[in-house]
Amino acid sequence: METPQQRLERETREVEQALRGLFAMQLDDGQLRQGVEQLGTRWAFPGLIALWGPGLYYRNRTVFRPFILARFPQVTFDTSGRPQSVFKGPSAELFEKWLQDVDRSGDVELFRRLYRLQLQDLSWAEGHKRWLADLQTRYGAASTRAQRQGVLNQFDLYFELDEPTAITLYTADSVVSRGFILEHLPGIRWIDFGRRSPWQKLSALARERGDEALAFDIYRRQVPEETWKRDVLALGDTLQEPGALVEALEQRHPAYWLRDAATPFLELARKRGRAVVPYLLRHIRNVRQPWGPFNRSFSQLVELAREREWLDLWSALMRTSAAPKTYNSEMLGLLQRSPLPEGEVRRRLLLLTGVGREANFPGLGLAQVQPLEDDTAVLLYERFPDLVRGPFLRHVSSGWSGTYPKLTARALALEDAPLVDFLASRVALQDLSYVYLKQPSPWTRVIEQLSAFYESLLQRSPDAFASRAANVLGKMPAFAIRDYGALVRSNRLARLFFERAHAHYAADARAIRDLLESPQIHVQALAFRVLARDDERARALAARNVDLLQATLLRPLHRKTRVMALGALRNAIRDEAAARQLAGHIRDAMDLPDRRYPKEVLLGLLADLLHRWPELRGPSEQPVVYGGAA
Repeated sequence: METPQQRLERETREVEQALRGLFAMQLDDGQLRQGVEQLGTRWAFPGLIALWGPGLYYRNRTVFRPFILARFPQVTFDTSGRPQSVFKGPSAELFEKWLQDVDRSGDVELFRRLYRLQLQDLSWAEGHKRWLADLQTRYGAASTRAQRQGVLNQFDLYFELDEPTAITLYTADSVVSRGFILEHLPGIRWIDFGRRSPWQKLSALARERGDEALAFDIYRRQVPEETWKRDVLALGDTLQEPGALVEALEQRHPAYWLRDAATPFLELARKRGRAVVPYLLRHIRNVRQPWGPFNRSFSQLVELAREREWLDLWSALMRTSAAPKTYNSEMLGLLQRSPLPEGEVRRRLLLLTGVGREANFPGLGLAQVQPLEDDTAVLLYERFPDLVRGPFLRHVSSGWSGTYPKLTARALALEDAPLVDFLASRVALQDLSYVYLKQPSPWTRVIEQLSAFYESLLQRSPDAFASRAANVLGKMPAFAIRDYGALVRSNRLARLFFERAHAHYAADARAIRDLLESPQIHVQALAFRVLARDDERARALAARNVDLLQATLLRPLHRKTRVMALGALRNAIRDEAAARQLAGHIRDAMDLPDRRYPKEVLLGLLADLLHRWPELRGPSEQPVVYGGAA
């Protein structure tokens, strides 16, 4: 078996030979572009830019520049697969010329990439020094604002500025350089341990020129936390007008994560009262309850907000910053020890619901919700059952924080279908092969409770089971199942819903549609399996849901899931109206470039459709019978 290095050496030799053969052929630009596009998919191709980059650029910059940028390497190596700088050795002179020509032509993007390759020959410190020197030289030689902006675009790399260079840029042109300075401004980092001093000279220069915005930007990114604490507490003493105080606090709030925001927040709240609450609420996510018992600022801030009835601040601290035990203690205080009227208790409980923190990424969102302990959840359910079924539902979601055997037992005893179905939708997602099982495990208790209930329902009324089970499966969130096989092996409730009872879902047409519209792909796959069954109910349901099934032809799916969906479509084409609706989509799917697409199954589906409904055949799909010569 090849090692990664052996594979690199082999691919390097193969790509080198293919490139030399390609350039030796008499090809026009279009044919050459097609050839290098095919070679560009090889793993070793980008690193061999010395063999193809300058040649393509000088042959036809317009045609090949997009390809060069798309395949531009992070590292380069020689034809033996060893790391080799293109600015050293035989290619050095050519790449120096290429860099100069690109610079003269004003191609900012390509210049930046070639310049970055040139700096890779140096250590980080040497490269940083070279970058600063080149930046100052080029910027000082620029005579117009447009030229200065072009220089900044060219040198917009990953390095940080130092203060003398930043002052040089700002002095020459404060308008053009401002954004570049802020983008490359050194900020507070944990590894600096407070040894990095903030830029005082540039801040003073900005204030002299009336550029308060830049001065405060530098302050927010570089001020040490202890200095900031002293400054904001001094503002609390000197600024009396509430609006001006909040504005000044906002201007100075650090742009990095604070170690201890609760202490200055507490002092500000004690000094200025309600006036600073808008500022505290805006930055409440900077506050974290400390783990140790020595810093009591957070608990004192909570007590102060509760005593003065700043309920917006109190509830925000509970939702976003409190530890789960503190949150549950506050809940118990309202439910057990509060002398407040029933309506006020309900109002304050509602203030404690909802998402505390969230993070959103492309295609992924994460939200933090404070989990209730089982005993707290039962107490809340006994007193305000509608709150548990409503706003607090996400706070009793089984997961990493644990599960709810007592609440589950109580909901089952009261036959609370909405709550039972929600709890089941979360418990059925738990893969017990990843859980350290103690004896007895709360997870196994809850799974046994719910499994016994739904199995009894299946025996008593299969139709009612289908409706309830579809409701449970429809509540499962997307991407919540890591390993389907391990889940159904280790979780009795999941095995019941996904494997043991799938034949019963066809009894409820609305349940099938709910399964098809689920965000969880394994639930959709269950619906595909049900609709692919060889019985009349499945064929009728497949035809009724053809609007949802047709999307599976063109949407991204794993091969096994798509085969299940094609099985459901095979049942749907028994209906003429469904077949007419699907014929064009099936033909379109045949042209998809996905190599993992089961085209043989799709071709069989199209053949079955055209055999069953001959009137849907196109001119090229008509049978041709060849006879003997006359």
